[in-house]
Amino acid sequence: MANKNSAISLKVSITTAIVLVSLLSLILSVFFTTYFSNKDKENEAVYFAKMMTEIIAFNSRVPITFDQREGIDSFLNTLETIEEISYIHVYRTDEFTGELEFFSSFNQKRHPPITPQFHRIKLLSTPLFSENYVEFGSPILDSVTKENIGYVYLRLQLEHYNKNMAQLAQYNILIAIVVAIIAFLVSQLIQQRILTPINKFVKEIQQITFNKDFDTKVNSPDFVEMRLLADSVNAMLAKINQQIAQYGQAEKEITELNQNLEEKVVSRTQALRDSNQELLDALEQVHQYQSQVIQSEKMASLGQMVAGVAHEVNTPIGLGVTASTMLSDKIDEINLALENQTLSAKKLARFLSESKENTEIIYRNLSRAADLISSFKQVAVDQSADSIRKIEVASFLREVILSLHPTLKKANHEIEVNCDDNLAIKTKPGPINQIIINLIMNSLIHGFKNTDSGRIVISVECKANKCRITYFDNGRGIEEKIKQKIFDPFVTTRRGEGGSGLGMHLVYNLVTQALNGNIEVESELGEGAEFIIEFPAVKVLDTHD
Repeated sequence: MANKNSAISLKVSITTAIVLVSLLSLILSVFFTTYFSNKDKENEAVYFAKMMTEIIAFNSRVPITFDQREGIDSFLNTLETIEEISYIHVYRTDEFTGELEFFSSFNQKRHPPITPQFHRIKLLSTPLFSENYVEFGSPILDSVTKENIGYVYLRLQLEHYNKNMAQLAQYNILIAIVVAIIAFLVSQLIQQRILTPINKFVKEIQQITFNKDFDTKVNSPDFVEMRLLADSVNAMLAKINQQIAQYGQAEKEITELNQNLEEKVVSRTQALRDSNQELLDALEQVHQYQSQVIQSEKMASLGQMVAGVAHEVNTPIGLGVTASTMLSDKIDEINLALENQTLSAKKLARFLSESKENTEIIYRNLSRAADLISSFKQVAVDQSADSIRKIEVASFLREVILSLHPTLKKANHEIEVNCDDNLAIKTKPGPINQIIINLIMNSLIHGFKNTDSGRIVISVECKANKCRITYFDNGRGIEEKIKQKIFDPFVTTRRGEGGSGLGMHLVYNLVTQALNGNIEVESELGEGAEFIIEFPAVKVLDTHD
């Protein structure tokens, strides 16, 4: 049954349609009339401006050439009777420097003087319109050499044109009101002719429904279309009367069946409640187990990273210790030579040179160790934090990749980051960190299983408060049956080989829940795999904010 509150009134529809069609036609007519009138106004103003600047330029050639300011001033004052002209400037080109200089001007008494337009005059070769005036600039050419000896600047007021447009708008509004009134009256006449028979027909149906007298037939209106409706209503009333009798018999049978069913429903409902409770308890245990396994997966990857970074840090620290020991031995030799008074300038110079080399070795290796520790610290903090902060995406991804260096250096895999170095966003770095690590590890374990020279490309672009990360590897790809359920928990191709099947499920949860985004996978066997991740992120324009 249709919602009564959402029903459409035929009376309102007729009125609205007629009025809207009339007003729409009028609006289109007014729009095109106004548009072309405005174009005519602009063309007329442009023509007048160009004609006046040509006249002024022609009369300014001789005064500029012979420096006769009084002559041009006299001519400009004769233009006072043209009210549309508010400002005229005549500029002269200095024959030595080529710069423009003020030569003469004119402005109507009701307008105060304006500053010279040296910096704009060359841009006004095309008329420039504002709300109340139009500006135009024209060069003054020497009559003999045709060289540019100056410029004319002209400003015309558009008050006269604007008044005409306002008067036209008033006429259009008046016509719109008259048309709307006529359209409303016409709609009322049409309503009276159409709705009166329909209302009578509806009242007959309402009366039959209220009295439940389904043996009665409704009278057909005068309209041919309504006669078909009346025949259908009468047929429906006959069907209703027949159905009522059948429903009475069926109701008796249903009452008897209900008495027997009530007892069965009570017993089955109780059994269903017991089964549902058992299922809920089992599901809760599965969720707890899954959360524990996912957390263990996170900690395992962090522990693996710690071990790798510790191994990486040992190398530069060991080199630094070796260099510092050598430097200490050299210092002892110099001290002994100094005490025995056998220290020569050559020996001292060699000591200083070797000391500088050793200190540089110590500095380089300690700096490398500090960079590794700093990068690992930031990656570890991001991996365990869910707070929103600003990250510089390119450097952030490189830090994540650097933290996996101990694992990556075992093979010749290449990782390429395609991202604007100035791109900065506000988001949760922890989930992104974990997502990239899991995708890279997934490529190393599955995609590059039988190769040591794989290639990974990570591309990032952000626009309209959306960030898109595209991760691609050229590994062996994903089978169709695995691809369809790759984000499900415990799905793995390394069952029995240490694979938990939770890596991609963890990635899916981080993208959809932590980042409020979505992830898609595209892959064919032997063609590599591509993961497309989109999530909301606020782009930071100034990376120093």
